[in-house]
Amino acid sequence: MRRISLTLPDEVYNALEELAEKMRIDNRSRLIADIIMAHSVSVLEEEKKYAGSIVILYDHSRGETVYAVTDLQHDFPEVHASLHMHLGEDLCVEILAVKGEGKRLRSLLAKLREVSGVITVQYTVVPIQ
Repeated sequence: MRRISLTLPDEVYNALEELAEKMRIDNRSRLIADIIMAHSVSVLEEEKKYAGSIVILYDHSRGETVYAVTDLQHDFPEVHASLHMHLGEDLCVEILAVKGEGKRLRSLLAKLREVSGVITVQYTVVPIQ
């Protein structure tokens, strides 16, 4: 473990303190480390392996959307499980458990975002290699 020192503008320090309070994290070092790790995987490296989740919010009333999202899950063996949740009459969320190389996960994310009726696609992953 390494010890470093940071100098932050007041507004950044205040934002850090507010975030620590909201997240109920007393250890600033832990909070900063978590933020760095979360940001570092926001750009998936091609050959690196990751595990995590993809959250897809979409309009269920458009039948082709449901089929396209399901077909993509079958096309990508990196999808290991899924959870479907109804948020309203026409709004659904699908949560995919994924594991695979960054290039394959990026491809899956891009294809999901192209599906008509998909409102947003978000992901959270951790490196496993």
